[in-house]
Amino acid sequence: MKLIVGCFGRIFDDMRQRKLMPLKLIFFVKASTLFVLYPYLTIHMRELGITIEETAIMNSITPFIAILMPPIAGLFADRIGNFKLMLSLFSAFGGAAALLLLVVPVARTNVQYPSTLVLATEGCSDDGNLIYGAYQNYPCDSISDANANLTLKSCGYSCPLGALNQTHVEDILSSRSYQLTVYNVGTESKATYDYAISESDMPQRTDAPQDPREIRKLENIEGYEIVIRRLSSEALFFPAHRPARPFGLECVVGRNSTACAFAPGSAATGRGQAVAVAFNASLRAIEPTALDEAEERRRYVAASVGCPSDGGVPTESAGVEVHLADGVAALQRCSRSCVFTAPREDVCSNAKFVVEHNPRLTFWTYLAVRVFIGVISGTTFPMFEGAVIAIIREHKADYGLQRIYGSIGGMISSPLSGLLIDYASRGKSYADLRPAFYLYFALKLFTSFLMTLIDLQFKAPSSKVVSEVRTVLRNVEVVALLIATSVLGIAWGYIESFLFWFLEDLGASRSLMGMTVTVGGIAGVPLLILSGPIIDKIGHANVIFAGFVCYAIRLLGYSLIYDPRLCLIFEALESITNSLISTATVTYAAKLSTTTTDSTIQGLLGGLHHAVGKGGGSLIGGYLMKAFGTRPTYRIFSGAALITGLVYFCFNLFYLEKRAQAKSVEEQPAEPKGEVVECRKKEPPIEGEPNDVEATTSSDRSGSVNAAFDGDEEAREPRN
Repeated sequence: MKLIVGCFGRIFDDMRQRKLMPLKLIFFVKASTLFVLYPYLTIHMRELGITIEETAIMNSITPFIAILMPPIAGLFADRIGNFKLMLSLFSAFGGAAALLLLVVPVARTNVQYPSTLVLATEGCSDDGNLIYGAYQNYPCDSISDANANLTLKSCGYSCPLGALNQTHVEDILSSRSYQLTVYNVGTESKATYDYAISESDMPQRTDAPQDPREIRKLENIEGYEIVIRRLSSEALFFPAHRPARPFGLECVVGRNSTACAFAPGSAATGRGQAVAVAFNASLRAIEPTALDEAEERRRYVAASVGCPSDGGVPTESAGVEVHLADGVAALQRCSRSCVFTAPREDVCSNAKFVVEHNPRLTFWTYLAVRVFIGVISGTTFPMFEGAVIAIIREHKADYGLQRIYGSIGGMISSPLSGLLIDYASRGKSYADLRPAFYLYFALKLFTSFLMTLIDLQFKAPSSKVVSEVRTVLRNVEVVALLIATSVLGIAWGYIESFLFWFLEDLGASRSLMGMTVTVGGIAGVPLLILSGPIIDKIGHANVIFAGFVCYAIRLLGYSLIYDPRLCLIFEALESITNSLISTATVTYAAKLSTTTTDSTIQGLLGGLHHAVGKGGGSLIGGYLMKAFGTRPTYRIFSGAALITGLVYFCFNLFYLEKRAQAKSVEEQPAEPKGEVVECRKKEPPIEGEPNDVEATTSSDRSGSVNAAFDGDEEAREPRN
């Protein structure tokens, strides 16, 4: 209870500082902006047909190029002091540049074949088994032996095309009527049957150009009992059992049996014998002939289904006439046939295919826009970070309490963006991410306006930035921090780049993806409030070690789930890997730097984490996923995070702490002996370590600056 009262007390005390209200609002809007779009960019790349390798390359090249900007921008910011106008303009440019991604053309379209395969009876094999033929414009890489659940759809007649040209074939397929004539030689009887297809039952056909993203799943033509369909490049199927049924033609669908009238060869026996077809038929693929391969046809033997014995000389012949605009098309020598469907996955090993448009144009266009956005964001990142630290120090405020409002913004905006994407994608075969881009642009413009409200006049320029940074970098503690931050960035970069990709494979909705951010944000609020006391209690290095452990648990947990909703359990750990770790790294860097080089050092820290780390995580992760698969890659990253964390913990425990203790002993003043007063000239500080004045300043600073903040776009995306 005391802890809760203390938390609310810290919040209320902070809210009394009115000069910090613009900063709180900027945190809220800025985080909202990032979480609206950036978590979904991987999904956008996937929708454009960009492969996992290309995604990894782009997600790695972009931050590596942007890494050049933070040090340059930090030097520039430290020298000129006031730069809020530059921050404002770059924020607006970043929003406008993101809209350019909407005009990047589609590279590839991943098209799914229909979920069912259409089969038609063709005859009997020499050993008395029934033969099925499968002809589609959709090739089937057959499984050698399949247990297919067959479903009878229609019975009728299969007619060879003969000398009909392609134009006549298309006209026949579009015809709404045909006439079937059946002649029984044995009884010397002849019957004619007329069939008509209503306009509403005709299959939909369109010649209008379509968006490549719209063609994502092919469907079979329905209406098996009424629609004329192609069985092969040489034969058409005409349904003939409803409403008028030729004599001797049986088509029975029952609960326990399925049957259709069929006879060997190309004609019936005249006795109306039926073939029983098992619901679960064992199909064996027949080695395709050259003709089969040319027309993309596959033939199967149903070993568990036998043909009726041949009763003698065929006594039935049939023909079909179709009235066309330029005459009558007559098809002769038709034979009885039945159409079945089977689950495609039971018979075929290929479920989809890829249609390439212009992959090279898409890759370079998308990369150019992302690099441009990265340069803009990489410029504003160190400026904003240095400005915020300066503001916090000026008002002696708690930075973690300002960061809370950014977390709240992300908790609201990310699921809202997911809901809008799901709404816009209804009835479409792809994810329509345009609402996220438009909302992102609007929020960036608002952020640009808010940037003009920040008072940065007090920020002191530096005249010796490079020399002071070199001095700080000679400290082995700083080097260890930068290395640890880079490795943490690799783990974060892999999660940021491919978590939503993985969740989409598990069937997650975009709104569920947005909820992952909300869960992490809610869990992170208490840690943001208590970040200062936690860090003061256990130390920066131990907090960073805890981040490595939590990354290992998160990554391992993702590899074990099959229900996408379970990811929310591990997303709660983002409160540590994001909120607390960002606090520890930024305040640690602020403690080890000087007052005049905050922007430069923070830019270097951000560049290593958000550029080198993120880029490396995306690149390494993408190629590991291609080589080993998604789940093994998550486990590899989990093990690497745990091992690195243990190394950093041991380095801190056995080297840094012992060095600090030794230094503390050396700096203790010697006790005076008798009346002898010894005057010693003060030795200069050890090179690479802060002097007494700087140490005091850093200590004061670490008490108030106790949380990290969101950077911008490619330089800092919204997930740690």
